Amino acid sequence: MSPKGMAAMRRRSYDQCMRCGNATSYGRSVCGDCNPAGLPEPSPAQYHATVFVAVLVTLAVLGLLALVLH
Repeated sequence: MSPKGMAAMRRRSYDQCMRCGNATSYGRSVCGDCNPAGLPEPSPAQYHATVFVAVLVTLAVLGLLALVLH
């Protein structure tokens, strides 16, 4: 595969700012304009884990409601 093709494969949503869409360095989720203080940023895995836990909790609550109301 050509180097140009390899670069295109490495380019994913995590190399763009999540707020404004500007290009960021690899592994950064927010650009310098949106994070001028340089505060630590959550990784994409943290976002996915949060959504996953929220889905699991919702399913557990719905399951308990179904057991109680049945």
